[in-house]
Amino acid sequence: MPSPSLPQRLRRVAGAQLDNLAVRRLRTLAERLATAQPVPAELVPAVVDAFGAVAADGVRLPAQAEPAVLRAFEGLWDRDFEARPPTPAVRDTIVRQFHRLYYHSYAQTWKDTVYRGVTIWKCPLDLWLYQEMLHDLRPDLIVETGTAFGGSAYYLANLCDTLDTGRIITIDVEPQPNRPEHPRISYVTASSTDPAVVEQVRSAAGDGTVLVILDSDHSKGHVLDELRAYADIVSVGSYVVVEDTNVNGHPAYPEFGPGPMEAVDAFLAEDDRFVIDEGREKFFMTFNPRGYLKKIKA
Repeated sequence: MPSPSLPQRLRRVAGAQLDNLAVRRLRTLAERLATAQPVPAELVPAVVDAFGAVAADGVRLPAQAEPAVLRAFEGLWDRDFEARPPTPAVRDTIVRQFHRLYYHSYAQTWKDTVYRGVTIWKCPLDLWLYQEMLHDLRPDLIVETGTAFGGSAYYLANLCDTLDTGRIITIDVEPQPNRPEHPRISYVTASSTDPAVVEQVRSAAGDGTVLVILDSDHSKGHVLDELRAYADIVSVGSYVVVEDTNVNGHPAYPEFGPGPMEAVDAFLAEDDRFVIDEGREKFFMTFNPRGYLKKIKA
């Protein structure tokens, strides 16, 4: 069995290397895991930390260390997640590392996602959640800030077609040529926080069910201004979805700076009408962690 000093040795991996003794012990641990032998509980966080360091950019390890760490980490997850789910730390590490891989491979993943010929910069798992939300809510009005190519507005409009209800107001400061035309879509070229635009949306909302999706300027200040501007317009039981809360290291794009996640934290601290609906994160990976905000009271 590995010595009690192994966790300390593994935690040093963030400092850029594992010594040969630690590598040999990791191999032994991997072999024990492969034969279903018990793993001391104190070793689990150490192996998780080591895996995170191996997967991170800029960490240089001896050639023999990386496969040892990876084999040991693989041994910590179960083959049958439903019957014997992994520990939260192992699960979260798997999700976090896949999220980073997917997000930062954008040229072949989310920036190469197309809906009916129109570019749509979204995670497909979140698009499926929107389908479920629209079916549950049957919104009369969907407000989208940040139109870009119009792919998401078009997707939402087609979903509304299947429900035979709903329309979309989508707002962006930049006009784009060749956005898809659809009778349910109204394009507005302006700032989403312009008081005149907010009032236009409020008038269009009336007493109907309103869903708001924020996907424009992702700086903390702007998102917080949007949340404050549209909070009253969102209907009780519906949502304001704050997109791209994953940036600034949550877990992607760590150099972004304070953004949507930080805006959510500030908003929830001042407005108790909204709660985070963790049930909307059921697919593990979402570009909007903690960003599905449900309005629970007027």
